[in-house]
Amino acid sequence: MKTNKKRTNGKGSATFLGENREKPWGARITIGKDINGTAIRHYIDTFETELDALVCLENYHKEPYPLYIKEDKYNRIVTFPKKPYPLVAVKDPHADIVEKVKRDNYTFKQLFEKFQDIKMLTKEEEQLEKIHHTRPKNKPFGRCYCLALKTAFNNSKPLHDRVYKELRTSDFMKHLENSGKGNDPQRQMVNLYLNLDKFALEEDIIEKGYAQFINITTNSKKEIKNSKNQTIKKEKLFSYEQIDYLWNFTPKSTGIQLHQKQEREQFIRDFWLMLLYAGTRADELLSVYTANVFLDKNYFIGGLKTEAGINREIPIHPAVKHLYEKYYNPNNEFLFTQPNGKRIDYNYYLYHYQYNFKDLHTEISQHTAHDARHTLRTELKKLNIKDIIINAIIGHSNDDVGDDVYTHISIEEKLEAIKLVTYKKSNNLYIFDSNQQQKTGTN
Repeated sequence: MKTNKKRTNGKGSATFLGENREKPWGARITIGKDINGTAIRHYIDTFETELDALVCLENYHKEPYPLYIKEDKYNRIVTFPKKPYPLVAVKDPHADIVEKVKRDNYTFKQLFEKFQDIKMLTKEEEQLEKIHHTRPKNKPFGRCYCLALKTAFNNSKPLHDRVYKELRTSDFMKHLENSGKGNDPQRQMVNLYLNLDKFALEEDIIEKGYAQFINITTNSKKEIKNSKNQTIKKEKLFSYEQIDYLWNFTPKSTGIQLHQKQEREQFIRDFWLMLLYAGTRADELLSVYTANVFLDKNYFIGGLKTEAGINREIPIHPAVKHLYEKYYNPNNEFLFTQPNGKRIDYNYYLYHYQYNFKDLHTEISQHTAHDARHTLRTELKKLNIKDIIINAIIGHSNDDVGDDVYTHISIEEKLEAIKLVTYKKSNNLYIFDSNQQQKTGTN
């Protein structure tokens, strides 16, 4: 006759459940007592042999994990053991356990699909951002960023059917090295892996993320080094001669519709100069509302993408103020508006850059609008402007200072700093101190 084999110290028992069962032995523990003092028990699992059940009990008490039990059973418990078990009350324990097993075995593709549902914009939300420049607060990524993530996912097909929690740094690196992709696609893929790791950690799908340890060098001067969960790369900067080229710009369009072509050519030139002296991202500047441009006070309000960048006061450099005046029309909703009244968005800019500018101005055609942002940051660094002021202007966060310090950099301080930018070779080194609000020059 089979008997229940109890263990000492109230650590459960191996219980025989009857003949004709595939797994007749259960690992049972007492999770509490009801109002009458009757023990309420729970089976951790069932096994083929008594020994397996005893081993289960031993292992469980060494490393307890949450147990799913029915809500009504949990609600009957009045007193718990001296050391309560980690219990999770659910309506349907079986369904929750199945979901946990599924989560533990999510493939790369399944994880991305879940990430896409929760974090990325739907098609309808993308349209709202494109037209009205708004998106839900719970969706951290903009339209262009989502597109880059989708492209990176499509470029990661060899990883799609791999169980995500089993992927290691070497797996990611091997795929990147064998992908045959250039610098930008590889950076997009690394960025995707970092985001998936963060999401999987938030959802308890993995216990450790390995994408942060990716450390590879691509075939050119640009590098990807993510030892601290960051992508580090060398950007192309505008030279002083190239900036002079923009200032002394002459349209080169020919053929039919000459006036329209030259206007669009001129717009690209104006836009790049404004970026070089503002430091915004291209889409940030294109999305500025006319009502947020204060020409009399020499600043505008703009910013996208990060909390550090949203709704910040951005100084207007005196050298390009006339360009803001050129595009400013109080009757338009946005600063940059097409002849048909619609906002000039990034796609419009990119189209005319490709077809009405790039091939005509080979002296600067290797650059992108984003290079202007890094050029300004580098120039401000050369002038020894403090990082906290630089970041306040271009919208980067400050890891080493409190938010209160960062958000209270005044527009006057930003204007004083930005006025120092001339993009001219000089022997002078200017030091701008945000506390003293003064500048000194040394030879």
